[in-house]
Amino acid sequence: SEEEKQKIVNKLIIPVGADWTDNTKILGFYNPLEKKYQSTPILDFILLAQKNQNIPFFLILDEMNLSHVERYFSDFLSAMESGEPIPLYKKNDDIESSVPEEIILPENLFVTGTVNIDETTYMFSPKVLDRANVIEFKPEMDNVLQNLLGEPSNNEIGVAEDGVAEGFMQLANKV
Repeated sequence: SEEEKQKIVNKLIIPVGADWTDNTKILGFYNPLEKKYQSTPILDFILLAQKNQNIPFFLILDEMNLSHVERYFSDFLSAMESGEPIPLYKKNDDIESSVPEEIILPENLFVTGTVNIDETTYMFSPKVLDRANVIEFKPEMDNVLQNLLGEPSNNEIGVAEDGVAEGFMQLANKV
């Protein structure tokens, strides 16, 4: 229903940690002690996007290069290129889980990442850059100083007007 669609939150911002050494922070893992699959907010978000294919979903990974992207994001990179499903686990009779055994990344899922380049971060490999669109921001010194010395801004980002999400999906599908 239209009312349910309005309650759907279609953006998720996740800070990447330096401890992201595999895909479990993104896709979860099978917990043999509890005999169930431990989901993550990202996996739940992907599953929600699959159920609502007419709405764009924006996953934002903040500070992506605090850890090696290839270690925690390799399943995504392969699935983005091949269109193949990402295997999560194998169900058997003792496993109670609403999480499917594999997921296909829906076309209405848009993944964006932020990075900072300094001595504490890792550079992206050519494999990652081949599958990405990179936008580099280099602020002018005067703008940085003005931002630091000026009044703090609490401008909230407003909700898009009706039809913007649909227009975005139409454009994405044409591309």
